[in-house]
Amino acid sequence: MAEEAHFFDSRQRYLLFVTTTNEKAVIAEKLFHEIDDLKPSKPALKIFDAGVGDGAVLMNVLRICHQKFPTIPFYVSCKDVSMEDARITIEKLGDRFVEHPNMVFVISNLHYSEAGFLKSNNSKKQEKMNWNSLELEGNSSFGFYEQLRKLGPTLRDTWRVEENEHGNTTYEQPSTVVIYRKDQEFALEQIIPSPEQSINSFDLVIVSQAYRSRAGVDKKVNRVVKPMIDLIAPGGKLAIFHSHGNDPGYDAIRDLWPSEQPFPNKGDEMIDYIKNNLDTNLLKDLHFKPVEIFKYNLRSQPNEINSGIATSLVFSAWNACTYVAQISDQMVKEKESDQSYIQSVEKVIKDNDGLWFNDEMIVIERK
Repeated sequence: MAEEAHFFDSRQRYLLFVTTTNEKAVIAEKLFHEIDDLKPSKPALKIFDAGVGDGAVLMNVLRICHQKFPTIPFYVSCKDVSMEDARITIEKLGDRFVEHPNMVFVISNLHYSEAGFLKSNNSKKQEKMNWNSLELEGNSSFGFYEQLRKLGPTLRDTWRVEENEHGNTTYEQPSTVVIYRKDQEFALEQIIPSPEQSINSFDLVIVSQAYRSRAGVDKKVNRVVKPMIDLIAPGGKLAIFHSHGNDPGYDAIRDLWPSEQPFPNKGDEMIDYIKNNLDTNLLKDLHFKPVEIFKYNLRSQPNEINSGIATSLVFSAWNACTYVAQISDQMVKEKESDQSYIQSVEKVIKDNDGLWFNDEMIVIERK
């Protein structure tokens, strides 16, 4: 159980993966088609990102939504237990508030079952809720950035983590940050949340790589997917993204660790579990789209493969393969100590003229 949580603590591997692959951009492209037929109702277009990470997907989603709904107020809520991810996401918001002034942005460190409601289910912890609001002054991207980056010390003080009784990472104190433009406060008053009341149903709910791929279907659904289904507004959608395997990256993993099975269950199994275990009254309002498998790539320089595979490409490919397959740090170090991974990674790159991976997308709609 503890290993499931501790994998996500490898921040360096995560950041290298994000910057050397185009996964986040491809996910945003997939969401473009889902956003295109959304029909938000008053008082706002409501978006929830369950595990915002560094904000890369969400920022692109906000750009897409502004293109589609340029005058509609946005209520955007997201969660991440990582203080650094919260900081990076917040500091990316300056441009978004310039392009779409009538937006309320909320980020919390709460659990999946709590974050949509901005309340901890632990009554003792809820009493210690850190609730912070930032009313942005002015109208320039630089001015907003200067104000947003000043939230850094607040995040350091309030976004602390601890281990629960199962050894999993959790928040020390529940914390929420609410951000909006002061000159839009009058128009946004009805959607600005308070500790007592907030919007808790959403037109679009995003779940991207939010659970360990090796976890059982029951854990994935009960801990993450079911709480997110509960947040879908009528006419809204839940879009789930996770690794699928059966790709060149997985070939490298199987060559090095033949007994490893990092992707034991697929999207169709999750849908079957949902249909067989969720309340029938809830299920009758849900529509499941066919599971879609799509590809994303490791970025490389022109001619970097044909003219000889650079050490930097091997390293970023190795990181991507082990990150996607969620290989433990200890297992990675063992292969790095004897350099045995280099030949496997180089072969995969040469055989495929690069490196690519498969993700799955599951879309659940509420009638």
